[in-house]
Amino acid sequence: MSSTQDLGRFWRWGIILAIACSMAFFVGLAIWASIGDVELVYDNYYAKDVVFEQQIQRVERTQALPFKPFFTYNQESQILTLKFPAELQHHSPIGEVLMFRPADLHKDRLFELALAGDTLQTFNLPNLATGLWRIKLNWSSSGIEYYLEQMLVAQ
Repeated sequence: MSSTQDLGRFWRWGIILAIACSMAFFVGLAIWASIGDVELVYDNYYAKDVVFEQQIQRVERTQALPFKPFFTYNQESQILTLKFPAELQHHSPIGEVLMFRPADLHKDRLFELALAGDTLQTFNLPNLATGLWRIKLNWSSSGIEYYLEQMLVAQ
């Protein structure tokens, strides 16, 4: 009978040890998850969501254009070029170019739109981090707003 009691004691301690280890694991996981840095893409994401309908209208107007502006990037000279087609006949468009880095919002870059001759602008981008970038162009011409987004993979 003593061997049965010894076996019963091992089971009790085994169950207690398994429960204690499980609890310690989940408490540690909760602590680790709570101290981790949660980085939102935008600091004020709710305000961005409120004006989303206007953004959809900008995109639709841009898609309806017969000729669209486009970006080209030269890896060797690290120069990004924005070309507005002359067929658009935009008169002094105003706006901004956002170099958006999805992996790290602290590396985002914002440039004012300042076209040379209403068709061309270059951006010198020394030490551009490798990886995926989204180039977001917001501009208005003659009181009408437009939006264009283009992907760039820097190597």
